[in-house]
Amino acid sequence: MRKILLTSIFVSIAGVLSAQEDSLRIDQYSVEELSDSLDGDFGLELEETVVVGYGTQKRGDLTSAVSSVKAEDIMKQPATTAMQSLQGKLSGVNVLNSDAPGATPTVIIRGMGTALNGMNPLYIVDGLVVSNINNINPNDIQSIDVLKDAASSAIYGVRGANGVVIVTTKRGRGKTRITYDAYAGVRNAMNMVDMAGTQEYVQYFNEAEAAAGGIEFLSTSQPYNTDWFDEVLNTGMFFNNSVAISGSSDNFGYYFGVDHFAEEGILDDNKFKRTTVRNNNDYKLFDNRLRISQNISATFTHEIPKPFGAIDLAYRQSPLMPVTFADGTWGVPNYNVETGVAGPIGQPMNSHGNPVANLYFNNEKINTTTLQGNLEATLDIVDGLSVTSRAGATKYWYNKRAFAPLLDQWLAADPTRTEAQYTGNKNSLTFNEIETFRWSWENFVTYTKSFGSHNLSAVVGVNAEEQSIGFFSNMTGYNVPVEEQYWSIHHATGETTIDQNNYTKKSLASYFGRLQYDFDKRYFITAIIRRDGSSTFYDNKDFWGTFPSISAAWNVTNEEFLKDNGVINFLKLRGGWGKLGNDNIPFIVNKINTSLESNSANYVFGPGQDLIFGAYLGSPVKDVSWEIVKEYGGGVDFEFLSGKLFGTADYYHKTTENAILKITPVYSSGFNEDFYDHAAEIVNKGYEFSLGWRDNTSSGLRYSVSGNINFNDNEIVSVLPAYEGMMGGSLGNGRLTKRLEAGQELGSWWMYEVEGIWQSDEEITNNPHIAGAQPGFLRYKDQNGDGVIDDRDKKFFGGYIPSYTYGVNLSLEYKGFDFSVTGYGVGGNKIYNGINNARIGGENVSMEMYNDRWTGAGTSNTNPGAYRDYEASNYYLEDGDYFRLSNVTLGYNFRDMFGAARNMRVYVTAQNLFMITKYSGFTPELTRNTGDQPYDGNPYGTTGVELSAYPTIRTFLAGVNFEF
Repeated sequence: MRKILLTSIFVSIAGVLSAQEDSLRIDQYSVEELSDSLDGDFGLELEETVVVGYGTQKRGDLTSAVSSVKAEDIMKQPATTAMQSLQGKLSGVNVLNSDAPGATPTVIIRGMGTALNGMNPLYIVDGLVVSNINNINPNDIQSIDVLKDAASSAIYGVRGANGVVIVTTKRGRGKTRITYDAYAGVRNAMNMVDMAGTQEYVQYFNEAEAAAGGIEFLSTSQPYNTDWFDEVLNTGMFFNNSVAISGSSDNFGYYFGVDHFAEEGILDDNKFKRTTVRNNNDYKLFDNRLRISQNISATFTHEIPKPFGAIDLAYRQSPLMPVTFADGTWGVPNYNVETGVAGPIGQPMNSHGNPVANLYFNNEKINTTTLQGNLEATLDIVDGLSVTSRAGATKYWYNKRAFAPLLDQWLAADPTRTEAQYTGNKNSLTFNEIETFRWSWENFVTYTKSFGSHNLSAVVGVNAEEQSIGFFSNMTGYNVPVEEQYWSIHHATGETTIDQNNYTKKSLASYFGRLQYDFDKRYFITAIIRRDGSSTFYDNKDFWGTFPSISAAWNVTNEEFLKDNGVINFLKLRGGWGKLGNDNIPFIVNKINTSLESNSANYVFGPGQDLIFGAYLGSPVKDVSWEIVKEYGGGVDFEFLSGKLFGTADYYHKTTENAILKITPVYSSGFNEDFYDHAAEIVNKGYEFSLGWRDNTSSGLRYSVSGNINFNDNEIVSVLPAYEGMMGGSLGNGRLTKRLEAGQELGSWWMYEVEGIWQSDEEITNNPHIAGAQPGFLRYKDQNGDGVIDDRDKKFFGGYIPSYTYGVNLSLEYKGFDFSVTGYGVGGNKIYNGINNARIGGENVSMEMYNDRWTGAGTSNTNPGAYRDYEASNYYLEDGDYFRLSNVTLGYNFRDMFGAARNMRVYVTAQNLFMITKYSGFTPELTRNTGDQPYDGNPYGTTGVELSAYPTIRTFLAGVNFEF
């Protein structure tokens, strides 16, 4: 594949020499049409071409819900990956961004109906199925089309349940064009929590100690007052340079682009670099009857990760502890119990580590290489009939090296330790290697015909694909030389462990067809059917699945009674129904759940004392197949007043009939391992609205104002009796926060309701209370009035999934100036402030916790004291609503002022300029679970619980675009 990449690059460079002004039609649509799309959802250019999978349609002819953005909208908000730029711009598409370097945003289309990693949409790049688009330079993207409903997504069958994101990359057209884009900027943390200093910490610590009956107090005279956030957080910097050359002649088109992105994160020495190379070539042969297109890209990343847990340690660690003591040893949270003064020797204030040491001792490097490419050929058999063959592949390499100085870490944990006391390995060296490959091959026939007022288009085809072809390897050695140039397993002198295995290959075979018909451009109908077979369920009776859809539209504008009216320029009603599937579940699920999951239980017994190979039952037999999603809905698209007022409105009702959930068996079940099963039926239903206004003034000002809002109601319609009431959302201290129950939403909060603060021992004695309650504790409501506080007194308090999301967009152009503003917000959800609740004692506290605490009878009936219980309760539930000004850009375009340069645009941008929220933690936009674990969509897991601090990032950058 590397040879193919080099060959294609040389071919594209050669094509530059023969480029002539000409447009090139590729894959049934032209680049000119794609480049004419409007901002985000807003703008119903009827002749705009929309990619809908195995073909295209004009936007005015669509019978289903499809949202689109063009290159300009993506470039207005520079980001590492294009999906980060789309937040708030597409109705019905909720993008949750993570500000960590190289992070992947979470994309949820029309609500969440699954609990596994399979919640992600399907990504298609130039016809090739990919896992995500993190390896694509946003500058290389021409357009993104999102298929939101089942009526449109059914063309992708078993993989379309969570929506489809179709990416079209740029191609060459016209005269030779050279573009250069560069930007540089800085990033820092915003909405930081104000933490207690030394004096406040001492007061809080001593109050908690006294209330707990302790006698070891801290002195008010302390030698240190460490601001841990200041110690671990920096101003991050990033740079991006991108250059592309493109053009076309009568029979050849080319696009070649190179991009390099480098970022230093807000944590010390956290770095991420990405280099992408893309080459797209197009060929027209035999008077344009044979058209060949080739797309190939290579992406190389280099990362020095740092543990995000260091930020959480900085939140929790006492300010009394220094980074290092005077003798140079690492600081530890100890204090002398006789004097109450912090120092290297004594009683620990808490069990947390040193945040700076946590960063210092972490030594990891990650390198990845991704090669992607596809080759497509379309042959016109006769007029209106063509056959297309497309083959594509992705090759991925991952290499990670981690060095851990075990001896140094052991010494750093206690200044009194000596090297002579250490008996373990001095260090460890670990290498992780992953190599995977996936390929696909599809062939389809397209037929188009118009006769009179009748217009017909049909596509039929087959698809074959294999993925997860490859292996992984983990090797760990010990006691290697400390010099980095000798970090090799071959130099290890201690025990070496090796774990190598092949991935289980997954295969997919499909047949598909689509029929589109319209009469007189007034009445439209689209029918789709796809039949998929997935090896994930090869021993299941549902190995094959059939996924149909049907949709229709009425272009009211083309009726006689609306022709030549001066108000309504375009009005279309549409509706549809479809059935989709989701097979994107862990492969191991099927292998575990279609046979007995066994665990090794070998035993020696019998007269000959023979070793008998046995097993014991790990989890029950389950028959898991793909999730089935059925959706119906309808909408209206409109333009009024000569296109100045435009918008859309949609309703949808989406049912996941057999949602797969992770089941934790009860203690009495006889099973000891978690397993997966079809446990519930889940419904997402809602409304999507977008509205915009655009106009030009006589003075030359062009402007547009637009917005969108999406309302979604998530409900568990039914749960299998065996799983009703299943708990989850662990705080890590034995307390749970969520419950699975029909009538509630996924991930519903279930906990005690607080009705005040205990003010005295007498009050506690005379009322129902939890064991060990004392003045200053939260007072929980006895919901059933039985005089006992237990699980029967817990109640539901909504969930973490927003009930609505919205975006606002403003764009102004005046002479050479351009100005744009984008905002994004969510509402109707609750976030659990776990960093305030899940505590082990002796940790630092926010100034809000300090100032608002109960300090004696009558001081507060809302907030507990310094010594408190840590039951899960609605006291720690906070509004997850927020609005963020996500992007503000001001630019100026110098046209034809620099000789050979056609255009030069300079701009400045501020991202996440401010956030309005009542949430007292670090961010209500939680995209992952605890620690460094990725967001897994588990509705009864810890999603929506902030257990690990990581702030939202504010960005300032300046950039320049040249076009020659």
